[in-house]
Amino acid sequence: FGSSWFLDTVSSHCRSMARKEPPLSLPVPTSSDEPSQVSRSPMAASSRSPGLLTRVTFHAKFEEVSFGESVRVVGSHPSLGSWDPTKGAVLETTKDIFPSWINAQPALIETFTKVEYKYVILAQDGQARWEACVGNRTFVASGPEMSVEDDNGLYRQHLMQEEADDEDEEGLGNDAAKALAHRTPEMRQLFLEQKLGMVEDLEGEVQIDSHATVFMVALQLPLKVVKVNGQYMVEVKAPTDGRNFAWLPLVEEFRKKSKVRIVCVGWPGVHPESFSEQTEIERLLSKHNCIPVFPPKQDFEKYVNFCAAYMWPVFHDVMAFFQAANPMAFDEHGWAAYQHVNNLYANAVVPHTHESDIIWVHDYHMMMTPTFICRKLVKANVGFYLHTPFPSSDSFKSLPITEELLSGMLCADQCGFQFFAYARNFLVSVKKTLGLEPTYKSGGFIGLEYNGRLVNIKVAHFVYPFLDTKEKLLEDALEQKAREVKKLFQGKTVFASMDRCDNLSGLIPKFRAFKRFLDLHNEYRGKAVLVQYTFESTTEYDKLGHLLTALRDQADAFIQVDKNGALVLADKGDPAESDIYLRVEKVDRTDRLALFRAADVLLDTSVKAGLNLMPFEFITAHHDDKEDRQAVTIISEFTGCSRVLLGAIRVNPWNQMDVVNGCERAVRMAATEKQELHRCNLQYVSESSPIEWFKDFLLDLRRARKKEGIRIESIGFGAKIRQVCMTQNFQKLSTESVLAAYRNAKNRVLFLDNEGTLAADERHMYREHGAPKGGVSDLKSRGSPPDEHVLKCLRTLCQDSRNTVVILSGRDRQMLEEWFGSVPKIGLAAERGFYYKLPMTGGQWHCMKQNPDYTWQSYAFEIMREFVKRTQGSFIESKGSALVWQYRDVDPHFGSMQAKELSTHLRELLFGFEVDVLNGKGYVEVKLRGIHKGVTVTKVLSKVTALLGEVDFCLCIGDDRSDEDMFEALASFTAGPDEAGSENTSSQLSTTDGESDGHSEGDRGQASTEDEPTLLKAESFWSKHRKGISNLSALSSGKSGDLRKLGSGGLGGSGGDDFAGGSGSLERFFTCTVGRKPSAAKFYLDDTDEVSELLSSLKSQQERRDHPASYHTWSGGDLRAGMRVGSMPALSSLAFGPRRPSKT
Repeated sequence: FGSSWFLDTVSSHCRSMARKEPPLSLPVPTSSDEPSQVSRSPMAASSRSPGLLTRVTFHAKFEEVSFGESVRVVGSHPSLGSWDPTKGAVLETTKDIFPSWINAQPALIETFTKVEYKYVILAQDGQARWEACVGNRTFVASGPEMSVEDDNGLYRQHLMQEEADDEDEEGLGNDAAKALAHRTPEMRQLFLEQKLGMVEDLEGEVQIDSHATVFMVALQLPLKVVKVNGQYMVEVKAPTDGRNFAWLPLVEEFRKKSKVRIVCVGWPGVHPESFSEQTEIERLLSKHNCIPVFPPKQDFEKYVNFCAAYMWPVFHDVMAFFQAANPMAFDEHGWAAYQHVNNLYANAVVPHTHESDIIWVHDYHMMMTPTFICRKLVKANVGFYLHTPFPSSDSFKSLPITEELLSGMLCADQCGFQFFAYARNFLVSVKKTLGLEPTYKSGGFIGLEYNGRLVNIKVAHFVYPFLDTKEKLLEDALEQKAREVKKLFQGKTVFASMDRCDNLSGLIPKFRAFKRFLDLHNEYRGKAVLVQYTFESTTEYDKLGHLLTALRDQADAFIQVDKNGALVLADKGDPAESDIYLRVEKVDRTDRLALFRAADVLLDTSVKAGLNLMPFEFITAHHDDKEDRQAVTIISEFTGCSRVLLGAIRVNPWNQMDVVNGCERAVRMAATEKQELHRCNLQYVSESSPIEWFKDFLLDLRRARKKEGIRIESIGFGAKIRQVCMTQNFQKLSTESVLAAYRNAKNRVLFLDNEGTLAADERHMYREHGAPKGGVSDLKSRGSPPDEHVLKCLRTLCQDSRNTVVILSGRDRQMLEEWFGSVPKIGLAAERGFYYKLPMTGGQWHCMKQNPDYTWQSYAFEIMREFVKRTQGSFIESKGSALVWQYRDVDPHFGSMQAKELSTHLRELLFGFEVDVLNGKGYVEVKLRGIHKGVTVTKVLSKVTALLGEVDFCLCIGDDRSDEDMFEALASFTAGPDEAGSENTSSQLSTTDGESDGHSEGDRGQASTEDEPTLLKAESFWSKHRKGISNLSALSSGKSGDLRKLGSGGLGGSGGDDFAGGSGSLERFFTCTVGRKPSAAKFYLDDTDEVSELLSSLKSQQERRDHPASYHTWSGGDLRAGMRVGSMPALSSLAFGPRRPSKT
């Protein structure tokens, strides 16, 4: 059906609730072939919307219909004959769609009406044969059009096939295709180029200037400094650990091809003992475009051990040491060393760069470096790439520094990952920890909206340097070593592997599985050997001496190097019984490639690896294998490369028999299958270009750079500091500026939100458990009332007839009356302005809409209740004119899926009602259309202007998304002629009115004489702005005038400064958000305490104005008619006590 059974049932139940009747149930027929007599009249649905009709088409399947008989649908609605078979809707068929029958003329049925129906075959003599089914069929009309499918989708499948055939025909013979075919080759090429240009425009044009510099920041430089005979020297040969062997040729090649300067930043491999040695090393490395970092040796050791003991295991989802009987405590000193070393790396980069350069930070050792770089260069274009896996959210939360590490990564403009599985784990952690949802942009880009910035997510694994390795394989020394390895194991099938000596490499399970393979397949004993190269880790992770001991016990023989540099075997027993050979030492790239060149099978059993370049290197080493000798690759399904090397045999290292079967398949595989699998792997490895990977990441990083015209501030303390993007004029609200404008105004309006602004937001502390038992009216709403201090401030402000104070909240009228009823003459706007009352209109509640229809609430409530039952942690909240399904306490992913499903059902069910279904962060809301705080602000300002005159002061404060509507509405009122049509509403514009509007306190109560009063007209504002400047000139020249015509300063300025001639206009309209965050407001305050302090200042100002005349001091706002006006007097000339008449 177009509407599911679920929606039908809910609609029926909701409709019965609206009539205060029991839910409808299907009637039980007297026989299986006649319609139920209970429903022989159309259903009078009280909920149907007059004027809204649904066009209903029926699809039925009947095969046994004789000539002269007709198929009809008969039901409870008049358009279906009101159960009269002779008046039912006639169904038709053709030879193309038979046995499907459809009604050529759709039945017109009132929307939301429940209809019962049945199919009948009517003979020419009027005899009816009803379909054989128990009870009546039912549906609820919904949407503008609806299809009722009772043919199991047969007719729909026919239509889909017709469309596919039509597309094929159009592709061959339609007019457009013919026109394209008859175009000249040049025109066809131009047409294709235009299409390609449209695709390229999705990404946007971006380029890296040849004058820019790319800084590669990693733990270690791609080359090494050594000390020989007391002198430091640079070894161009890259360090053997990590992937540094691939960095150096990649960087050199990119430098040559792009002409872009690349500078590497990292530890040089030594700790100099004096400043002169540091200078010498810097001089040596500068020739190779390298910047060394010299962390203190003790801190560096703590830092490396912290990375090895905590970061490395957790990022590989290993938490064994946390689960131990006596788990070790988190290393606070190691964490401090980690931050300190990261800061040193940032300090090494910053002096050499500027905002147009690119900084690319690598791996988990440097996760806090983007934070420290952006503290010093807020506009720096920083990218971060994680070479290891990103752990699952639960593993990642085992680190007490989860939020700090995520904040550090999100300080970068782009975060890169090897594979999407790792990026997905990152997105889940960010969502659970920081509440951020990923966004998807045209062109296939994924991003995260974080504090006004869009952080790009890049997924592309590191590419192995195939061409460079091919050249390396041609070296004579490498060939000689490969022949040497083959000679040691001549006539045997060599299983080879090269792994780091740690628990993640799965070495012990590998040895056990290989021995099991030989035990089960004894025919290969003596014919197949395992050659394992391993090297000790540079870290002290888990004190791996026990692992080496276990490996030596499991191995049958050892591979060693004699004094002449030749490989020799050292057997522990009979050489004929040796099956596993172990070599424990760091070998260079030549030795590693020689082993792979001589081996027949690669056996990898890593239990976790981010990418693992060894399989790529093994495949490259066999790029020129002859057809009769093709290498086979066995890789663990837990290593990243298993996702792209489709020609490899994938095994589960935890399943010993799976590894055994993989080994058996490798030795018994037919030559043709070996060729096909090896060709598949070789094609992927050879066609992937590291230069393209390098360039692609940099271009996307440049595209993700921070935009011009924004201001970035660092907010927070310590490692949790974060970058927030704001508009250039977004500033902290100055109390002095507000007081200065307040003193000089005589028609003031204050819009204040309650929870999160006047009172602390404690909504997260209240939640209903389980599905609600009653109806919509039984839903409860809890909130936070303001304290007595705030109420005192509001009472004082409301006593002044020049002030209009309005509290806007999402709570209902009763709750606002309870909270603010003790404040006389206060304006209230409940349910985000759906109900409002103002003191100048008699203090009576008014509604934004006349005779609002609440029928939809019973439908929405019922379907929300069903979702509460099925979504643990969700609940329903009533806001009077709105219903909200809250899922902020639900698992983020499950909650998002349920919210999307709920939104879809609500939009379909509530079609035709004047409501909007909104998907927010942690909630789904159904509210009346066109009701929000912005509309209320507009309404109030219009009434105040009409009744009390033009507004010359407005203070608007809020804290959440619903308050942004207030800020945008006020900005639209205060925009100048050049800005009224601007699309940029990111900040509220200055609306200084430097001239008095001509109203005195006595005529404040008179209504405006204009037919269509407005708050401020753009033309009058700008003309008055210019008049204010001219008045300033007049005052400075000694002429008399009203001081209220002067501006008393914007942000940061005091009234005295402005009276001295510092500013020609006064900031009088203030939009302010609570908390520093991206907002349409122009100002911010940090928390509710600062809002309270501002209200206290306004209260004190008001109380000073209410003092007797003898207490008046000199200020522009206190001058009245008859007072002497001139330039600001000196202290000695200030008069206290009774006012003096002005001299004439």
